[in-house]
Amino acid sequence: MGLIRTLLALSVVLVHVPGYQAALVGGQFAVQLFYMISGYLISYILVENKRYEKISDFYFSRYLRLYPVYFVVALLTLLTYLMINSSYFGLYASLPWQASTELILSNTFLFGQDYVMFSAIKNGALVFASNFQDSEVSLWAGLLVPQAWTLGLELSFYLIAPFILHSRKLLIGLLLLSLSLRAYLISIGIGLNDPWTYRFFPTELLFFILGALSHQFLSKLYSQWFEESRLKKAAMVSTLAFVAYLLIFPYIPNVAGVGNIAKISMLFVLFFFALPFFFTFQNMHKLDGKIGDLSYPIYISHVLVIFVLGSLFDRDIISRGFPMLATVAACIVFAFMLDTVVSKKVELIRVRFKAKA
Repeated sequence: MGLIRTLLALSVVLVHVPGYQAALVGGQFAVQLFYMISGYLISYILVENKRYEKISDFYFSRYLRLYPVYFVVALLTLLTYLMINSSYFGLYASLPWQASTELILSNTFLFGQDYVMFSAIKNGALVFASNFQDSEVSLWAGLLVPQAWTLGLELSFYLIAPFILHSRKLLIGLLLLSLSLRAYLISIGIGLNDPWTYRFFPTELLFFILGALSHQFLSKLYSQWFEESRLKKAAMVSTLAFVAYLLIFPYIPNVAGVGNIAKISMLFVLFFFALPFFFTFQNMHKLDGKIGDLSYPIYISHVLVIFVLGSLFDRDIISRGFPMLATVAACIVFAFMLDTVVSKKVELIRVRFKAKA
């Protein structure tokens, strides 16, 4: 699972590199597959492992997992904007106080960053908007780490996870409700438009639940079907095959008559059934886990890395291969530094805390 997580993070990175938007599975699908991974892992932690006796312990552990690296990147971004004299601070001067407050709070606490994508400035006032791009001022540009809006959805899931994951009936009911809401939004003409496509928590909840159901139904089933040696072989074959699938995904042709629906559906179906194998593979190979440790730092820092590279190098070379290679390499190197200097140190605290919990 570690290599797959890192490839998904790089898929998001490449979306923000001009000319490489179609690489791997793209940004939206990578994010939604991350939601499924999160659902699987949190279900494992709370339902199977039962690591935390108190809900507050679970919340604090997830806080330590997300916030320290985020705040380091946010602080470095702020310092970078101060040095480069970015227009970032001028944006706040043009906003009403309600919008500035929303941005400051969401930048500080992460909660609500996804709601920024449903906000706009109209006639000088902060209003709800079904399209965040239809705004007098690009409100999302006030986010220090703009891609961290996905963490807003993650945090929303963490809040409700302890109360829903222990009931399979409730999970299935919420899955159907989320799917029905998505179908309704599509029927009224907004469900296929950004930000409703993958930024609205009630409709994205289905992906978290799919991950949880993959854990609760399939992991036990596979353990019963396969003896240990065969399970490990199946895990290796499934993981390596899916890595290859991610690499060739952009080149898979659409099915005649149905466009890319079949192609996209197959991506999520395969991922759902293979998740337990990915998890087994990561437990078998420490290197896979170490590679996966870079996925979050890569994701959370890549916009800053791209901004710095764009400031240092001539943008005329965007049309060549150098920007992509340089960006990927820089993101990996910077992620390794974040993981070593921040994540590993915080993980020691998390381990001690989990031992007490």
